[in-house]
Amino acid sequence: MLILSAACNQSGNDTNTAHDTTTLISYDTIPEIRKSVKQNAVAEYSEPISDQLNDWKFAVSIYETERTFHFTVRIQAKEVRVSDSLNIPNFGIQPRPDIKKGKEPLTCIIGFYDTKNVFREYRKVSFKDDRLHISTLNTYSVGAYRTKIK
Repeated sequence: MLILSAACNQSGNDTNTAHDTTTLISYDTIPEIRKSVKQNAVAEYSEPISDQLNDWKFAVSIYETERTFHFTVRIQAKEVRVSDSLNIPNFGIQPRPDIKKGKEPLTCIIGFYDTKNVFREYRKVSFKDDRLHISTLNTYSVGAYRTKIK
């Protein structure tokens, strides 16, 4: 939503017109609370962990919560199971989280698609030497800017 307001001021015999314009871009078109929460994962990634005795896997799944821009991430590596939260910035579109395969084995990248449908890497999840690692690759935020034109 783009809000544009302009004011013209003239005083007395002054023939000069001053224009004062403020531009505000607002991303409040998406409700903060979902009407319904999907029970199934909105994104998933899984690969087997090689083991002669067990059928283990490395798996990452993203689930909706009732808050539109907040998600729950569930991670499994062998018998370890953890949950984490994922907050996606409000770009004025419905959030679209996704998970991509990482460059190394047992690694994946959690991210989301922006307004130009570009995948933005957010977090890296990996399992190496029987240890689970979650690291933030990038941080994202949305700001409000006002411009004044005279």
